[in-house]
Amino acid sequence: MFELIKADRHTLDAAADFRCEGAGFIEKYKPFSYDENKLVIRADCAVRLGGYGAALVVNRGQFVFDPADHLDSGRLEIGNDYYIYVCVDGDEARISVSANGTYPLDAAAPTSRMIGGFHYGSIRKVSADGTWTPIDSNGVKFGSTGIKWQDNVTTGIVPNSVWDLKNRPRTLFGGLAKVGTVWVSIYQASKRAEFSFMKGDNFLHVADGELQSRYGQMPVSGIDGLCQYNFAELAARSGMRMMKYSEWLAAAYGAPQGEDHSNVYGWCDVDNKIRARTGCSVNAETGRFDPEHGDKPYAISAYNIVDTTGNVWEWLSEYTNRHDAPSGQWTYYDQLGEGMGQIYGWKVDSFSSLAAGGHWHRGSCCGARAINPDDQPWKVNVHIGTRLACDAL
Repeated sequence: MFELIKADRHTLDAAADFRCEGAGFIEKYKPFSYDENKLVIRADCAVRLGGYGAALVVNRGQFVFDPADHLDSGRLEIGNDYYIYVCVDGDEARISVSANGTYPLDAAAPTSRMIGGFHYGSIRKVSADGTWTPIDSNGVKFGSTGIKWQDNVTTGIVPNSVWDLKNRPRTLFGGLAKVGTVWVSIYQASKRAEFSFMKGDNFLHVADGELQSRYGQMPVSGIDGLCQYNFAELAARSGMRMMKYSEWLAAAYGAPQGEDHSNVYGWCDVDNKIRARTGCSVNAETGRFDPEHGDKPYAISAYNIVDTTGNVWEWLSEYTNRHDAPSGQWTYYDQLGEGMGQIYGWKVDSFSSLAAGGHWHRGSCCGARAINPDDQPWKVNVHIGTRLACDAL
């Protein structure tokens, strides 16, 4: 199926880095059947293997495979990213799948090349007609026959997380799924590296710290000392950004509304006291997938974006200017931090940033259109975190 072509370096240097027809060359096989966890590499794609002398790997026919059969080690686990490599052994080319983001454990860096990847996690079952509408177990859109649509969730290769060299996010941030033309963090932003602030003041710039999209982690919020401006800085450092409300609405579509006295559709029971770990069916103690006793088993949208209902509000990139105060004065207010300029407004707190989704004890107020225009971007609010996104490459 895979052919290794060796030629002089001059010939291959003149060739494209990779070649494929259409929007991409790797995708989930039968993505809406839910009874198989396979990938397909399309026919007639070619990838140059720069570290292997002069070599080109060409796929002559459609290649359908189960990633579990090509793992370099272990087994596929919920909440993890996996990478797809083409590897060369002598005169033979093969596929390897690995959780290692540099090169697979069963190959060396010079004889392998990453060509794509995917996320293995929770999946909401949706219609196969291209509308991504949630369905019940009998295929009825937003239906309540058999297993009702809100509870019709499974696990496996997240279909819209699959990427390749052509169809991919601009930044390989990890834990992303494609919604329209935007790659969205599957999970609310959590901490990859500790935060510190210049002069110890969060009104000023972030000195250190890094965000991630990862299963089983505590989402960051004002508890960690971050305001909306800080989240914007951290996102940009990773080649990411915060979302617009319209993008967030698309990503959250098909996520069930929260309930006042339950956490099954989102971490939003009115008796909750604190934020919860990211992910569906997550064990509160270990942060690992727990299908029997894990929290929030159905807190997932039609596009497989998790925790859009509750847990922490998610700062967006958009702002509004409130005029609801009965008295005020249009003037400049020194509220943005030392050396940051001033804000011109009706009152000192009239300028605010939008946040979406709801938080941990807002019950049925949380959901796929929930919006909060009440908090200022400089405000450190323990209830507000964010979700990151980036454009396609």
